[in-house]
Amino acid sequence: MKKTIKSNKGFSLIEMIIVLAIIAVVSTMSVISIGIINSAKAKDAASVFDSEVASTHAKAKGMAADVDGNGTISDSELEYTYALKLYKVAGKSEYYLATGYAKWQPGGVLVFVNTSTANGGLGRNLSSYVKIRYTGTLETGVQVNDYDPGTTGVIIMFNRRGECILGDGEYEFQKTNGNTVARKYIRANGSHGSKN
Repeated sequence: MKKTIKSNKGFSLIEMIIVLAIIAVVSTMSVISIGIINSAKAKDAASVFDSEVASTHAKAKGMAADVDGNGTISDSELEYTYALKLYKVAGKSEYYLATGYAKWQPGGVLVFVNTSTANGGLGRNLSSYVKIRYTGTLETGVQVNDYDPGTTGVIIMFNRRGECILGDGEYEFQKTNGNTVARKYIRANGSHGSKN
């Protein structure tokens, strides 16, 4: 009887190159997919922002704010205007957009009344895959460029003529790597839209 000796020399160089090529292709596709997903989330955040600004602007035109929701407008409620607040919750990475009313109190203090019901009252979630930068004037009167709203936030207010009395300027929506995906603007006259 003949003994067969099996030779086990391992993988050939060609086989190793093929495996490495497959790993490289799969890795590249994963990185591209993540980039596409991040771009889509940033564009979605810009779209939600634009939609909320349009809705708040439309409500503000010619309508008084019924802050207590009782169906009648009292003299004290006439001081309020429709508003949005763009902000982050402390300890979280995502931005929120809350709807509500705002008014100036004596001494120049701005009061924002949040009426959002989404996300337990936090407002619309704009994703943790987006960075938002604001260029304009804060309620303190400070002019800012490339400002991260963070936990202090940016208030956007419209009066009954539809004019933006606070929060006008440019809002830049970026992927987490810093690449700009969309730019939205709000002008003092209340017009708003996209910038290229």
